[in-house]
Amino acid sequence: MKVLSLEVEGFGPYLRRQTIDFAEFDDDIFVITGKTGAGKSTILDAIVFALYDAVPRYQGAAKSVRSDFCTPEDPTVVTLEFESGGERYRVRRSPEFRRPKQRGEGLTTQKAEATLWVERDGSWEALAVRPVEAGQLITDILGLSADQFLQVILLAQGRFQKFLEAKTDERRDVLRSLFGTSRFAALERHVRDVAKERSREVEAADAGLGELIARASSEAGVATPGLAERDTWLAATADALAESALEAESARISAGKNADAAATALAAAKAAADKQAKLAEARETVAALEARAHEHEADRSRLDSATRAKPVAAPMRAVERAEAEVEKATLARDAALDSARAAAMAEVAWPQASGRLAEASEESLAARVSELAGEIGALSTALELELALPRLREEAESAEAAVTAAADNRDAVQKDIDALPELAKALRAARDEAAATAARVDDLEQAHVRAEAVAQAHERALELATELAGAAQDRDEALKAHAAATEAYNDLVQRRLRSQAAHLAAELTDGEPCPVCGATEHPAPAQPSDHHVTDDEVDAARAAEAEASDLLKGAKDAVAGVESNLAVVRATAGDRDAESATAAVEAALAQLEAAHAAADERARLDEQLAGLDERESGLKESLASTSGSLDAARAARTQAMAAVESAEKAVAKSRAEYESVGARARDLERAKELVAAVAQAVGALAAATSAVSQARASLTEALDESGFDTAEAARDALLPEVDLVALRESVATHESKLAGARAVVANLSAEDLPSVAEAAATTDLEALTASAVETAQARDDAVAAETAAVARSKRFQALRAEYAEKAESSQQARAARDVALTLADSLEGNPPNDRRIRLESFVLASKLERIVAAANVRLQVMSSGQYRLEHDDDKQYRNTQAGLGLRIADSHTGQSRSTSSLSGGETFLASLSLALGLAETVTAEAGGIRLSTLFIDEGFGSLDGDTLEVAMSTLDELRSGGRTIGLISHVEAMKEQIAAKLEVERLADGSSQVVPYPTRAT
Repeated sequence: MKVLSLEVEGFGPYLRRQTIDFAEFDDDIFVITGKTGAGKSTILDAIVFALYDAVPRYQGAAKSVRSDFCTPEDPTVVTLEFESGGERYRVRRSPEFRRPKQRGEGLTTQKAEATLWVERDGSWEALAVRPVEAGQLITDILGLSADQFLQVILLAQGRFQKFLEAKTDERRDVLRSLFGTSRFAALERHVRDVAKERSREVEAADAGLGELIARASSEAGVATPGLAERDTWLAATADALAESALEAESARISAGKNADAAATALAAAKAAADKQAKLAEARETVAALEARAHEHEADRSRLDSATRAKPVAAPMRAVERAEAEVEKATLARDAALDSARAAAMAEVAWPQASGRLAEASEESLAARVSELAGEIGALSTALELELALPRLREEAESAEAAVTAAADNRDAVQKDIDALPELAKALRAARDEAAATAARVDDLEQAHVRAEAVAQAHERALELATELAGAAQDRDEALKAHAAATEAYNDLVQRRLRSQAAHLAAELTDGEPCPVCGATEHPAPAQPSDHHVTDDEVDAARAAEAEASDLLKGAKDAVAGVESNLAVVRATAGDRDAESATAAVEAALAQLEAAHAAADERARLDEQLAGLDERESGLKESLASTSGSLDAARAARTQAMAAVESAEKAVAKSRAEYESVGARARDLERAKELVAAVAQAVGALAAATSAVSQARASLTEALDESGFDTAEAARDALLPEVDLVALRESVATHESKLAGARAVVANLSAEDLPSVAEAAATTDLEALTASAVETAQARDDAVAAETAAVARSKRFQALRAEYAEKAESSQQARAARDVALTLADSLEGNPPNDRRIRLESFVLASKLERIVAAANVRLQVMSSGQYRLEHDDDKQYRNTQAGLGLRIADSHTGQSRSTSSLSGGETFLASLSLALGLAETVTAEAGGIRLSTLFIDEGFGSLDGDTLEVAMSTLDELRSGGRTIGLISHVEAMKEQIAAKLEVERLADGSSQVVPYPTRAT
């Protein structure tokens, strides 16, 4: 995996878009520098955010990656390009944030976005357009999770030192995420869940056995036995209940026999008594029915007549209805004639020339109705025109008003055209006046600048006067100091000259010649006095005098510079005072603003003048248009008036002597209705008369078929339907009962039955009934007792068998529970696991050994062979989980000790070595993926110069292996050694920007 470029905007301290081309640092080391808090680590945060939607420094915090400098309209976007597996990818990601609504006021939530592209054939092809999809694809492409990426590519602040000093549990969490061993932890949890389930099964089995014993004791009706007596009690109770069931069976058989014998005797006696009673009842029924024979024959005759008369009833009713309709139609015709004769429209409806209305046929009446309808139809056009006249008159009036309005519009346009010359003259005069004022803008701007310069000069003069007083005081003090230093130096020189002999004597050495006399022996060299001065003292005084001279010169130069500046400023300020200068600035600004306003007014008037020609053209076009509208309005007025005149003539012609066409049409309509009513009544009467003839013919035919001579005879024989049904049922019932009774008498008379008196003397039915009831009850009680005893015995036996089965299975459950508990404890590192190493820790220990081996290759080089990491799987203090411990072996002492005992620099070297070893191991575990980019954000400042050189050499070896390595550091030595740099600097508004210096070291 290789990081190619990064673009951030609105992210962390970066408000404006920043672009970093990491390809410029290929196979090289570069350093990211800048002040604390400028945003160096944010560059690495942006890389992780783009890939995994995570920021390593914000884990566990709610801080947003969106820049605090963003306004609601500013975007927050990170775009990263990278290579993996020979393919080039680009991912663009934005977090969720609040932005202004596109419609309305207020803010709305902008959802998080992410898009992933791959470069194919020189163009970018989208692979995912949603954050979830993009995240999953990136993990698959890189072959690394976010935690793995942060351990093998981006080594963030404190992460690998934390891994070095972590406890077993903490280190296991990190390694689990890197090597995907959560399945072993899941196996531990699964085995523990199995053990819990086995324990619950044992508890449930014990509870079930107790419940079975309670149910068995309740079934037997005895007290519950103790735990040790359960098996013996179950066997004895089962035998006792089986014996009770056998005794109940024997009692039930005996009671059944007695009940059967009593029931047989009772049934025989009841059968003989029933037959004797039925014979006597049948003989009485025959006698009674034969006594009513004459009445029965009368009923049969009535039933026959009523049955024959029933088909004649409908034709009789039809004749009656038809005759009633004729009478009704006659009355209706007479009423229609009376109404027609009395109506005012009688003459219009039926002229006398047509004959008498009462004698008119149905055909002539219908013809007159058609004639009147024709007259009404002929008036339809005139009637429509009469109704339309008010509207036509209103349209004529509107057309007249439209002519007047069109004429007014044309006159108004013409008036505007006539006023244009005067308007143009006024605009030109105003424009010339504004132009004269606006022409002074440049002069007034210069005057305003000069006035401001004078006012600023007055302010600066006050500042320089204060500064000059301070500089003069510094110069006076420097003069005093220089005079004192000069005096001290001169004094020392004079004293040094006076003590020159002692000075030379101090340099004499026995055996070496004197520089003055050449003697090699020096028996009495001159001794320094209390006023002796050495060369060092003279040199120091000379240096002090020179320094004081330099300070004096600087102080004099400062005074001269301030005086020169003050002279220039006073020359600029002139003779005015500060208050006058300020007033001049305000006056110049007011005149300048007035000139600018005049320039704006001139431009506005120029636009109006330029628009006059266009306006004149528009008005002329409007004049032509309004003139055309006037002509059209006049034509419309002429047409409307003609329509009114034509309609009035047509209406006058059609209304004849009536007030209106509508009145004439209404009279004709009423006349037509009168004739139509008479015609309808005449037709109805003819139809009713024909219906009477048909009904009478049908009645005659029905009388012939029924056998009645007259309709009155048939009407007398008719019966209501209810009475007819009742009569028919009465005749049928009489005949049925008589036949049934005679059959019973014939059948029972053939049997040799005792008389009623004989049967009563020989049979006691009450005694037989009581005996049958008593024996049947005894039998039922015996059956119930047997059923209960057998059921109780069977239920008890079932409970006993279930108890035995569950007791055996509970033993198996206990054995399975013990095995599961032992295995769960062992996998979790608890007794009987004496090493106290969990299963997952045991698996991860092999990974940690490989990590330690890889880390020691670099640690021994960087520590000059002194330190080596060791995997520690010994038991820990107070039964703490073990298996993933780390210690540091010190070759100088030959002892191993805790990693927490290392110094700051030593901790950094061990942490860096461990992180690099971890990266190599994770890379191998991830399928041997190649990692072409490595970022390290850690404290190199804890290293001394020599150790820093060793660490840099190690990183250089990594670079020479084909990696690009980015470092974040404040160490000046690293900045000097590494030529390729990215510098993060603060801007005036507080945000940051990245300044690249990609110069490659040679």
